[in-house]
Amino acid sequence: MVDPREIVGSIAIVYRRHMAYMTKELKAYRIGSGQFDFLMVLYRKDGISQENLAKILNVSRATSTRAIQNLEKESYVYRQRDENDLRAYRVYLTEKGKKVKDIILKKSIFFVDNLLSDFTPEEKEIFRLLIHKVSLKLHESESQYLCF
Repeated sequence: MVDPREIVGSIAIVYRRHMAYMTKELKAYRIGSGQFDFLMVLYRKDGISQENLAKILNVSRATSTRAIQNLEKESYVYRQRDENDLRAYRVYLTEKGKKVKDIILKKSIFFVDNLLSDFTPEEKEIFRLLIHKVSLKLHESESQYLCF
């Protein structure tokens, strides 16, 4: 049996380094730690409800609200009441928010390219497939994974 720290510890290190790198790289744009994740989801699903945004990112409503408020303050997003559910808000990208998409993607690609620079093309594909499989497993067993 593999020591779980070898896997979980490595994942945690990659996550923390990625967050630190992105925070440093996006500081000039006043996009704080973790806020780029919200923008990345909105690039795929502009107009998603604030609640679903929190679920996708697996963060609390309070964390989601703070991040969206900060992005709103910097004019990257705006919120609008949902016409079908007046208790809910939908989150939309502003033009400014859309303009930083290429910058955020470029920074993320640079990080991943450096991270995998010693991998062969085959290893990169295997890694991509395996990490995607792990992600799907967590998503499928979201309510159960606390019981592992």
